[in-house]
Amino acid sequence: MKQNRGNLLKSEALTPNIIRSIKSNLLILMLLIIPLSAEDFTHKFTIDKTEPYLKEAIVLTLELKQSNPDVVLLFSFDLKKSQNYTFKRIDIKEEDRYHSAYVKYSYLIYPLKSGIIELNFKLQKRVTTDDSIAYSYSGDRDNVRGLFTTDSDIELPPIELNVKPIPSKTELVGDFKLKSHFQTHQAKVYEAIPFEIKIDGHGYPPIIKNIIQDGNFTLFKEQPTLKSIATTKGTENSIRYNMALSHNRSFILKERNIEAFNPKTQKSYTLTIPQQKFEIKKVNSKVLIDKEDSPKPSKIDFSWLSSLFSYIVVFIAGYFTALSIKWRVRTKRVDSNIFKTKIKECRDEKELLQLLMAENSQRFKREIEELEGIIYGRSGKSFKEIQKKLVNK
Repeated sequence: MKQNRGNLLKSEALTPNIIRSIKSNLLILMLLIIPLSAEDFTHKFTIDKTEPYLKEAIVLTLELKQSNPDVVLLFSFDLKKSQNYTFKRIDIKEEDRYHSAYVKYSYLIYPLKSGIIELNFKLQKRVTTDDSIAYSYSGDRDNVRGLFTTDSDIELPPIELNVKPIPSKTELVGDFKLKSHFQTHQAKVYEAIPFEIKIDGHGYPPIIKNIIQDGNFTLFKEQPTLKSIATTKGTENSIRYNMALSHNRSFILKERNIEAFNPKTQKSYTLTIPQQKFEIKKVNSKVLIDKEDSPKPSKIDFSWLSSLFSYIVVFIAGYFTALSIKWRVRTKRVDSNIFKTKIKECRDEKELLQLLMAENSQRFKREIEELEGIIYGRSGKSFKEIQKKLVNK
C-alpha cells in the first residue's frame, strides 16, 4: 500500500499540469512582491484648487512616507518646467531618519494659460543602507568617501487643472492698491520732472510693461524694482516704477486706468493714475544768445538747441542711472539683512536646510549638501560652523 502511494505521488509530481501550476503560482507570487519592493514608499498630493483663474495662486503639497523599513531612503522632487505655469518651492519639512523617512514639499503655482493644463513632476528615489552610510561617514576630511545609492526615477501621475479665463484687457490679477507721486508740476524747458508709482498687494507679480503710455513728451524710465515674498497665502508684492518726464512746453499727462481682477471676489476693479497738468516755463532767448555773435533774427541758427538738448538728456540719463543703482544696492542690502536674520534664527540644521532649499538657489548648493551630511551622519562639520559661514557669505 505504501509503495503504491509513493509511486502515485511520483507519477503525479512529474505530470505537466502540476509543473505548469507551480510555475503559475511562482509567477503570481513574484508579481505580488515586485510592486512592494519597487515602491518602498507612499505618496499623497494635496492641492487647494483644481479650477483656478488665470494667474491665480495655487498651493500644492506632496507627502512622501517610507513604507519599507528594510532600506534607507532619500528623495529628490520638483515640478517640471512649462510655459503653461510658473512655480516656486515655499517649504520643505522632513521628519525622522533612515528607516522611517517622511518629507513634505509645498509649492506655490500660477497657471499662465487658460483651458486644460497638466502639472508634471520629477521624482527620484535614492536607496542606500546603514552600512553604506557608516562607510561614507568613516572617511576623514582628507579622504571623503561617497555615499553609495541606487537611484531610480519614479513616474508620478500628472495633475490636471481647468484654468478659467479672466476678463479681456486685464493687466493685474490679485488684490492691489496704487499710489502715484509727482515731485513738481512746474519746470523749465526740458527739465526733468521725476515721479514714482507704487503698487502693493497680494497676487501675481504686478509688472506692467507700459504703465505710462506714450504722449507728446519725453519719458525716461528704469526697470521697476520688485519685492515678492511667496507664502502659502499667495505672493505679497511691492513694486516701484521710477520715471521722469520732460517737454519744451506745457503739457498734460492723461489719466491712466489699469484694469485688474481679484480671483477671490471674482470681480474686476480699476486702478487709476489721475490726470496731471504740467506748466513749462520758456527760456528767454535774449539771455542765452550772444547779441554780438547773433545773426539777424530771420537767419537765427537754432542748431545749438539740439546739442544742448543732447547734453541735458545725457546728464539726466546718467543721474537716474546712478540713482537707480543706489536704490538697487539699498534694496539688495535690505533683502540680504532680512535673510541673514532668518539664518541666525535657525535653531538646528533641519530649520537651516529648509530655509536654504526654499530659496531654490544654486548659491547654497554646497551648504545644502553639508547640512544633509550632518543630518544623515556623514559630515564632519558642525551646524554652527555652516551657519556662521552663511552669515558671512
